[in-house]
Amino acid sequence: MKTILSFLLFSTLSLTVRPLNGQTFFKFTGNIKNYSEPVISLTVYRNWVENPIELELKVDKKGSFYAEIALDEIAYCDINIGDLGYFLWKIEPNDNIILTADFQNFENTIKFAGIGSDKWTYLIEQKKKFEEEKDWDYELEKLKKISRKGFFDLTKYLYDEQINLLNKYKSKLSEDFYSLQRADIYGKYSYNELSFLNFHKIFNEAEFARFDLKTFQAKTQNKSYEYGHFVDALIENHNKIGQKYSQSIMLEYESIKGYFSEKDLIDKQLIERILATKILNYLDNFGASEETKLLVASFKEFSKNKIYSAVLMEKLNKLQNLQNGKEAKSFILPDEKGNLVSLKDFRGKNVVLGFYASWCGPCLEDFKYLTIVDNFFK
Repeated sequence: MKTILSFLLFSTLSLTVRPLNGQTFFKFTGNIKNYSEPVISLTVYRNWVENPIELELKVDKKGSFYAEIALDEIAYCDINIGDLGYFLWKIEPNDNIILTADFQNFENTIKFAGIGSDKWTYLIEQKKKFEEEKDWDYELEKLKKISRKGFFDLTKYLYDEQINLLNKYKSKLSEDFYSLQRADIYGKYSYNELSFLNFHKIFNEAEFARFDLKTFQAKTQNKSYEYGHFVDALIENHNKIGQKYSQSIMLEYESIKGYFSEKDLIDKQLIERILATKILNYLDNFGASEETKLLVASFKEFSKNKIYSAVLMEKLNKLQNLQNGKEAKSFILPDEKGNLVSLKDFRGKNVVLGFYASWCGPCLEDFKYLTIVDNFFK
């Protein structure tokens, strides 16, 4: 007999994370008039190797919400309010940002107050100028067929305009935010230039050397989303050994590491981030193989970043536990009728497990097809 167990995971909450000794908080509160949805989505990225923290903030009948998160350094977040999204915004320890708006006229009524709110006021103005008045990312994508000089003149103009806007707010911003925002702006337009060179197939050694990879401090390089994304793509295009021996993940890994250890082009913190992300991709594609185990061990030897190493070890251990023939770890969860069910109760039988989130519409639709899965295995 085949058995299908389906568990619905409820994740809507008003979040308060209690700090450990010495930790500080990021606080996010506010009120949105005429907002009918029960939640606001908040995703926090502490770094680019760990999984992000995904939260659903409960909104009461008056439109008020509250979140409090332990935070020890500057981080990024995504905010989804109904069908409106604000992506890769920055938050800092001790921020206490208060948002107010009328959802029926959100873009024109949104305001921020409280500690750290100046950076969000700046980000709103940046969004209006470079995304809403004219979507410059889209424009750059359309203009790839113009001359190299024309394209690079435009990216320089946009970079300068972005920096001018940032400098207008500089006295109100923390040094960490200012440096990180500059790195993101540089990374974004450098990535656009790299895409242009690849589109025209004119990327070469001289073009590679034109990019200054140590423009920013090591910590800023590593933390910046856009700068790290650009450098990762730049190495991907320049790394001839990795391209030639793409089937050997060990050679590809060692050749990427060479950009720090041999060429001394990138600070160690950023190469650790790139390598850790690469190994996570290897684990997804190849599982807990002998080669991926060696790569995890090699990374732990090379890097002193305990967080990255812990993420890799956790991923490796999970994959090892899920290998064919391994005994599944037991658990107890309530079924749809509220009865407690233990996996051990089904020892000797085939069990299909389906995990769903209460807020995921497409996931809930999948419930209809569980009988098809059951009939297939019969």
